[in-house]
Amino acid sequence: MEQKPEPTKRTSTKQKFLWGLGGFAENLANNSLSTLAYPIFGVGVGISPLWIGISQSASRVVEIITDPIMGNMTDNTRSRWGRRRPWIFVGAILMSVMFTSVWFTPRYQPGAYWPIIYLVLMTSLFYSAFTLWNIPFSGLGLELETNYEERTKLMIFRVAPSFIVGILIGSLYKLTLMKNVWHGDEVIGARWVCSIVAVLMLITGIIPAIFCRERFVQPAHQEKLNMWRSMALTFKDRSFLLLMGSAFFVFVGLFFMLPMLTYVSLYHSCRGDKQLMASVGMWTGPVQTVTQLLSMFVIGYVGKFFDKKVVLIGGLVIGILGYASSWFLFTPAHPYLTIFPPVIINIGLCACWVLNGSFNCDICDYDELKTGRRREGMYSAVFAFLTKLAIAFVMTISSLVLVKLGFSGTDLHPTEQQLFTLRWIYIAIPVAAMCCAILCMWKYPLNRERVTEIQAQLKQKKDAAAASTTT
Repeated sequence: MEQKPEPTKRTSTKQKFLWGLGGFAENLANNSLSTLAYPIFGVGVGISPLWIGISQSASRVVEIITDPIMGNMTDNTRSRWGRRRPWIFVGAILMSVMFTSVWFTPRYQPGAYWPIIYLVLMTSLFYSAFTLWNIPFSGLGLELETNYEERTKLMIFRVAPSFIVGILIGSLYKLTLMKNVWHGDEVIGARWVCSIVAVLMLITGIIPAIFCRERFVQPAHQEKLNMWRSMALTFKDRSFLLLMGSAFFVFVGLFFMLPMLTYVSLYHSCRGDKQLMASVGMWTGPVQTVTQLLSMFVIGYVGKFFDKKVVLIGGLVIGILGYASSWFLFTPAHPYLTIFPPVIINIGLCACWVLNGSFNCDICDYDELKTGRRREGMYSAVFAFLTKLAIAFVMTISSLVLVKLGFSGTDLHPTEQQLFTLRWIYIAIPVAAMCCAILCMWKYPLNRERVTEIQAQLKQKKDAAAASTTT
C-alpha cells in the first residue's frame, strides 16, 4: 500500500539534523579537491594548469552522463530500506576511497604522461562515486519537508555544516605545508591530510543512510518511468529551467574565478610567498564561516517578510559587489585584505546555497500535481547535470586563460602586465555571469501564494483518492 504523506506534518529537528550532517561530506567532496588542485598538482607536482582544468572538466563530463542515470535509478528503486538510503550508504564508502586515491598522483616529469592520465582517471572515478552518493542524498532532502517556509529552514541544516567545514577547507593548504609533521613537501602532506579528510567524508556521508527515514514510498503498482521520458518531463518545466539558468550562471562565475584565485593571491597579493598565501587561506576559513552562519539567520528572518526569489536576487547583488571589491582589496601592501572579497562573495552566494534546494522542493510539488509522481531524484540529477556542465565548461576555459597568460609551471615570475590582465579577467567574467543569474531569477514564477495553491490542490487530489478507495 502506498504511504501517503501528510502535507501539514513537520519533519523533526532530529531528522533534519541527521540529514544535514551529510552537508559535511558534500562540502568536503565538492571543495577540497578544487581548493587544493592547483596549489598541489600545479605548483607542487608541476602539472600544467591546462591539464588540471581538463581533469576537472573531464570528471564533470562523466557526471553529466551519470547524474540522470542515477536520478532515475533512485526514483525507481524499491527496497526494504527505501529508494535513497541504500545508494547513500554505498556511495559514501566509494567516494571516500576514490578521494584518497586522487592524491597519490605521481610527480610529473617533462614528457611523462602517466601522472596526467592518472589524475584525469582518478578525478573522474571520484566524482562518479560522488554522484552515487549525492543524487540520492539530495533527493532524500527534497522530500523530507512539505511546508513552504520550513523547506528553507531544512536547507539551513544542510548548508550550516558545509559552512563550518569551510574552516577546515581553508586550512588544508596550510596543513599540507607542515613538513616536520609529514616529513615531506606539500605533495606528501596532501596525501596524509586528504586521507584524514576522506575518513571525515565517510562518517558524515553515511549517517543519513543509517538514521534518516524516507517520507515517500513509490507505489508498487506504479509503472517505472523511463529515464529519457523522465528527463523530457523535467526539461519542460519552465520554473525549473529558470532556476537552473540562475544556478548555471552562478557556477560559471564561481568556478571561472576559483582557478585564478590561487595565482592572483599567490603572485599578486602575496608576491610568491606560499606560506603567506597559506596563512591567508587559513584565516579566510573561519571568517567566511562566521559570516555565512550569520547570513543564514538573516536569510531565515528576511524570508518571513519577502518572497524567496527577492532574497536570492539580493544575495546575487552582494556577490557582484564582492567580485568588484577584489580590485581594491587584493593588494600586496596589505595581503590579509585578500580575505574579504571571497568572504563577501560567499555571503551573497549563501542565499543560493540555502534557497536553491527550497525552490526545488516547490518545483517537485508542482511536478507531482502535473504527473502524479515524486521525482526528487531526477530533479536533483538534472540540477547537478546543468551546474556541472557549467563547471566543466568554465574550468577548462579558465585554465586555458592561465596558460595563455603564462601561468604554467612550478617556478613562475609573472610581470605586472600579466597580473593586471589576470585581475581584470578575474572580475569581469563573474560579474557578467551574476547579472545573467539575476535576470533568470527575476522571471521565476513560483511564489509563496502559488506554492500554497499547488499544495492545496495536491491535498484535494489525495483526499479524493483516499475516499474512493474506502467506498
